Amino acid sequence: MYSRDEFFLLIEDLSLLPAISPSCRSAFDKMEDPEASLIGIGHLIEEDPGLASRLIKVANSPFYPYSGKVGSVREALVRLGLETTRGVILTTSLFDRIRGEAGVYALWQHSLAVSMISRNIAGHLRMPYPDEVALAGLLHDIGKIPYFMHDASEMHRSISDVDPGRPDYKREKEAFGMDHMEIGEHLTISWRFPSIVCAPIRWHHNPAKSPEADRTVVRIVALGDLIASAYGLGHPEFPFVDGDILQLTEELNLLGAEVTSLLTDFLYDRDLIVQRSHDVF
Repeated sequence: MYSRDEFFLLIEDLSLLPAISPSCRSAFDKMEDPEASLIGIGHLIEEDPGLASRLIKVANSPFYPYSGKVGSVREALVRLGLETTRGVILTTSLFDRIRGEAGVYALWQHSLAVSMISRNIAGHLRMPYPDEVALAGLLHDIGKIPYFMHDASEMHRSISDVDPGRPDYKREKEAFGMDHMEIGEHLTISWRFPSIVCAPIRWHHNPAKSPEADRTVVRIVALGDLIASAYGLGHPEFPFVDGDILQLTEELNLLGAEVTSLLTDFLYDRDLIVQRSHDVF
C-alpha cells in the first residue's frame, strides 16, 4: 500500500520522458518549436530505427482511416500530425516497458478501441478536431501503466478484486494513493499535451465534474470507454452500466439512428482491433 505522496514521487521520473530514446526527446523539443520543419523532426526520429519503423506502421494501420500507404517518417508525420505522433511515441514506448505483464495486451486493445470509437463519435458530431479526440481516447488509461512499472504484483491483486461496487479507480486509490485518472492527467500535462487531450484523461469516469469547456470531449471518451467495454474490449474490473451509455448519448444529442450506426460500425472495428492490434504493439 502506498500513500499519495509516495506514489507521486515514483511517477515523477516519467514526467521527464525517460522511457523514450534521447533522439525522441530531442524530437519532442523540436515539435514545440514553431519554426521547426517536418524534415528536421523526421531526421531526429529516424535516429531511432525501431521507433521510425513503428511510426510508419501506425500511419499505415487501419486504426488511422486514410487512403494510400506512407513510406517515410516525414509522410507519417504529415498523416498523423505532431500531437498524434507525440501520443503514439509515448504510448508505445511506455507499453513496451510493461508488455510482458499479464493484462497489458488487453489494456492496449482497450485503448485502441476507445480511440477508434471516440473518433467515430467526433465524426458524427462534426467535431473540428477528430484526431485530438482520438488521441485522448488512446491515452485515456495511460495512468495505469505506472502501476505495472512500479508494483505489478499489487496491480494484479487490485485487478483480481472484481467487485462492481468498487470500480477500478477506487481500488487504485486504496492501493496506490492515486487513481489512474490523476496520474494520467499529471503525466500528460507534464508532457505538454493540450486540454482537449488532458481533460478526458482526468474526467472520463466522472464527466459531470469536468470543466464545461472540455465536457463534450470528456463525454465522447467516456462513451467510447463504456462501448468498448460493453463489446468485450475492456478490462474485467470495468463494470458496464447500460444507464451510463444512454445518459451520455442523450447529453451528446446523439439520435437513435446515430447510436445504432456507431454500434454497428464498432462490430466491424472490434474484429479489426482483435486481428490487427499486434501490428502496432
